[in-house]
Amino acid sequence: MDEQGGTERAEAGVPELRSLDELERMIERDLEILLYPQKPWMKPVPAPDGTEAYDVAVVGGGHSGIAAAFALLQEKIANIVVLDDNDPGDEGPWRSYARMPDLRTRKSVIGMEMGYPNLTFRAYFEAREGIEAYAAMPRISCEDWVAYLMWMRRVLGIPVENGTRLVSLEPEGTLLRLTVDRGGTREVVYARRVVLATGPLAMGGANIPPEVAGLPKARWAHAYERIDVDRLAGKRIVIVGGGSTAFDNAGELLERVAAGVDMLVRRPRLCRVSVIRWTDWAGFLHTFADLGDKERWDMMRMVQRNPAPPTLRALERVDRRGDFRVHFSSPLVSSRMDGEEIVIETARGTHRADYLVLATGFGVDLSKCGFLDPIAGDIALWRDRLPEARTEGPEKYRNSPYLGRHYEFCEKVPGAAPYLKHIYDFNQTAQLSMGPTGRVSGLKYGVRRLLDGISGSFLAEDYARHLASVIAYNDSDMDGHPWVESPEDSRVKRAAD
Repeated sequence: MDEQGGTERAEAGVPELRSLDELERMIERDLEILLYPQKPWMKPVPAPDGTEAYDVAVVGGGHSGIAAAFALLQEKIANIVVLDDNDPGDEGPWRSYARMPDLRTRKSVIGMEMGYPNLTFRAYFEAREGIEAYAAMPRISCEDWVAYLMWMRRVLGIPVENGTRLVSLEPEGTLLRLTVDRGGTREVVYARRVVLATGPLAMGGANIPPEVAGLPKARWAHAYERIDVDRLAGKRIVIVGGGSTAFDNAGELLERVAAGVDMLVRRPRLCRVSVIRWTDWAGFLHTFADLGDKERWDMMRMVQRNPAPPTLRALERVDRRGDFRVHFSSPLVSSRMDGEEIVIETARGTHRADYLVLATGFGVDLSKCGFLDPIAGDIALWRDRLPEARTEGPEKYRNSPYLGRHYEFCEKVPGAAPYLKHIYDFNQTAQLSMGPTGRVSGLKYGVRRLLDGISGSFLAEDYARHLASVIAYNDSDMDGHPWVESPEDSRVKRAAD
């Protein structure tokens, strides 16, 4: 259908952009036309060190961070910064642990562009490669997605500071104090609001099964780590896990270096249904966060009742290869070194390997977050708010932060940490509270809700200034007309009111 649609568009005379330069000129005009109202409304706020505090610091420069920053800029909240520890282009998982050739999301996905058609991936790719090339493309490759994000960042002037790692986050007066590491040098940044667009690993890290604790770290890695694949040339590799990440890693390793891959899956068969796909409808993504606590808990537990299975193309990547074997009903029992070999015992037998990859997911534990150490004890978790969450469901869900309607942290003890409402948890750990709006397919709903919360909080905090401003307002383009009161009469009348 896509190929036919692309051909029909071309034959019907739909104008085809010949270059990104032409598209960028159109975007510049779009932004100019739709920039209403243009009135600046944020005022500088001094920081304790004499600098000017940022209005918003966004931590994380992947797709969520870029989308959040663009939304803030469009709302005339322009004094912002995006902090990311990685080099340009390495933000997010796409060039590190996303070991798949293309995105799992459909190529028609939107959300980053805040309603601007010329900023969509489709517009970008058609301008770069042509209408027919987009029509023929089955999925968005990871490299094309990275190129698109970098293009958006450049075209929109998103202020990203790479090589900047958040070390700690804590309140200082009415501001938030961010200690950051820039190339080994500790510095302090102040902001009125902080958005944590930090991805799935920042709030607890990867799940490491205790059965591998005795192995030397040089002989295993978690699938979410950067792996020097080239040094595994000719090695026998065992992968623990049977989800999409496990199969993506198997495909990458088999295609590049491995002498053979054995996959250990604790389930008797792969899950056939990806329930998370059920959530891709507007009513759910837009309003899930407005449901009650029990309703959200019950629904998300059903959405997450089984792990995301691999995509069909991920299965086809390894299927019928003689150097790939999958072992079902094989949970880990123990592991040890036997000389230079790793010996892995499962419920159904013994496996020997040169290297082990753990595709065992991530956990949620704010006490392991690092940069949240000064404040983690103040943050409400789901187990603090809902009785069922104290005993039911996976530990990851019970430990998930309980968020307000706009992704803001909430206090564990009411009134004890009011600054938490100025920190927004815009990443995968928000799923239980907000639904899967941090995924690319749900981003269009999540970023708008986040923006509404931040804008509303600034209006409320600066209410006295805005009230004084409206009282003092006396501008008019009618001065001098004989039927219109004078500016002085207007002042007297306003004072009497």
